[in-house]
Amino acid sequence: MADIDDVFGRLGFGRMQIFIFCSCAVIQVYVTNEQLGLVVIVAGATCDLGIHDHRLSWLYCAVITGQILISPYMGYKADEIGRRKMLLITLILSLAASLLSALMPEFWSFLVMRFFVGLFVTGPSSLIVTYLSEFTKISLRGSVINYQSYFIGISMILMTCVASVLLPLKLNHRIVNDYALTSWRVVVLLNLLPGIIGLVTLWFLPESPKYYLAVDQQKRAMEALERCCRLNKGKDVTLSSLGVESVTQPRLPDKPIHRSAFARQWYDVTPLLRGLYFRHLALASAAIFILLGTGAGLASWMLRVRNLTLKNKDSQTICVVLEKFDEHKMDLPKCDLGMDDLKDSVFHGLAVLGFFIFTSILLIWFGRRVIVFLYVLGAALAGFLLNFAKDETLILVLFLIYIVTPLCSLRLTLSMLIDLIPTNLRGKAVSISMMVGCLGGLVASLFVGYTMKLNCYVTFNTFVLALIFCAILIVMLPSDGNMRFKKGSV
Repeated sequence: MADIDDVFGRLGFGRMQIFIFCSCAVIQVYVTNEQLGLVVIVAGATCDLGIHDHRLSWLYCAVITGQILISPYMGYKADEIGRRKMLLITLILSLAASLLSALMPEFWSFLVMRFFVGLFVTGPSSLIVTYLSEFTKISLRGSVINYQSYFIGISMILMTCVASVLLPLKLNHRIVNDYALTSWRVVVLLNLLPGIIGLVTLWFLPESPKYYLAVDQQKRAMEALERCCRLNKGKDVTLSSLGVESVTQPRLPDKPIHRSAFARQWYDVTPLLRGLYFRHLALASAAIFILLGTGAGLASWMLRVRNLTLKNKDSQTICVVLEKFDEHKMDLPKCDLGMDDLKDSVFHGLAVLGFFIFTSILLIWFGRRVIVFLYVLGAALAGFLLNFAKDETLILVLFLIYIVTPLCSLRLTLSMLIDLIPTNLRGKAVSISMMVGCLGGLVASLFVGYTMKLNCYVTFNTFVLALIFCAILIVMLPSDGNMRFKKGSV
């Protein structure tokens, strides 16, 4: 009986993996559009829906709260019914909710629908990493997940460019009474295209054979591997011709026992709450709380903070500039923004893409833990230097390093967690850690919103201290060498 990871090693990274990678990449573009792209959408809808600063906080809270509430269930259900099936269901629901949000006539109905978008987009957000990793041989897993993360930056760049073209057009096609199809609504509708493409391509892909083994479906696991084998090696090559008659994987779960729904969920998650699994999950989740809080929560305020620094004609630090403006002047300057107003968002996307490419180069020589440690310390140093930076360009560069390197570290940290948790617990572990991360984003966004005007120095330096603590947590995780040495951890 062959180990499934040895089989994937023999099959290599072929056409099946490329198809799965492309499908996950397109889905990643859609997910990024819905999550990080909300900043640009809100910028265009500010006047149409009357979104002031407090409403902006409520909107972010609604989206992130939806993700927090559903994350544990997503992981549990994905481990129960399969990664691909859960991806299909949540993609369909999130596309439908996003479509409806684009049609909402006023702020509160828009907020409710964006809550449902946050609820359902949690599925593809966390599951594409798990799905892709389970078709990738161990030695390439970290690099492939990092390559897939390129599309976070690509999505940010494309969406901002599309918005900068459409928003200045001031589309106002009257449909009924006072309701009109405006530019920002068209942007939301265009954001759905990658999700629709991803849904269609995913429909033709197989379920993870590792999932089938975890639920004791050996025959289906072999069928999925056979399909992968023929696509990678040619129609004349079969698993039997490679000497593979059956497969297994380390730490398969015990045979399921019939229990009530609640008891089954508690029984399934209990192994994550003890021993080494709990230690790895707790360390990774705490680190992800800080990484997502800085990379997403703080980043959500970037457009507004930069708008203030650009208004200021004197050479002063961010915190000095913020003290000059009252709360209401943190609003964006106009409703229909162009490229000049959104160029910082393009720089943000370019920085994300650039750092992910740089990460791929670093992975040739260094392990994931070392890279994350260096990135987190670099972010802390950039945040500290923002206390003193006065040059406009230097402030932009430091701010981008401050928020981008934690975002790039997030995927590497998730890939480490995936390697440390067995298949039958993997979906739950990733979902729990992302739930904690979303909570970090929510806390960070609220923290920035309510403290930046009171004491900007406390705001920025709290994140600096949190990042230093995060670096300590990362050091406590096993190195890549130890993960590979422990065969049972994959």
